[in-house]
Amino acid sequence: MNKIVIFITMFFSDPTVAPNSVVINTFNNEPLFFNNVDECRLWVENDLENLKDFALTLYPNAIAVKQIHCVEKGTLRNEV
Repeated sequence: MNKIVIFITMFFSDPTVAPNSVVINTFNNEPLFFNNVDECRLWVENDLENLKDFALTLYPNAIAVKQIHCVEKGTLRNEV
């Protein structure tokens, strides 16, 4: 099984804005991967406000964070 990563999508007033998401691969310059979805969800619950703030820093024109998901690395289109 692939490692699990945090995937955040943003909400914009213009639905054609792209890119509109970010994959969280690191924390404090260290790789951030999870062995299962439950570990990832726990991290998200404990760090929700910081994750939102980070995403809004990357996308200052976004209205809000739309969704935060825990997904298998490599399953996202255009993922590096």
